[in-house]
Amino acid sequence: MAIQFNFLLLSSLSFLVIASTFFHVSSAKNDLKHNFLNGQQPINPNDPKVVGIATFAVNEHNKKAKSNFRFVRVMAGGTDVTPDGTVYQLQISASESNVITTAFKQC
Repeated sequence: MAIQFNFLLLSSLSFLVIASTFFHVSSAKNDLKHNFLNGQQPINPNDPKVVGIATFAVNEHNKKAKSNFRFVRVMAGGTDVTPDGTVYQLQISASESNVITTAFKQC
């Protein structure tokens, strides 16, 4: 009787561990697809307003980091409306010297 109980307990715990592992892997894959869930809307990377916000973000980064990046273009991004205003999450391509760098910036 004790062996059956231990086997049942071990089987149940193993099932829970495997199920939770699959749940976490599935959640991680969904997060990698896009961050545009939870009300976020994709943006047009060529929209002049978005380009202006991205240019401002690069200039502010240059001031704080004492660097000399030059805005190249907006790769992708999204917006989220909050009680404080609209939050832009942008993937910006910028260059310093001859190197082009792509970074994710929340504005």
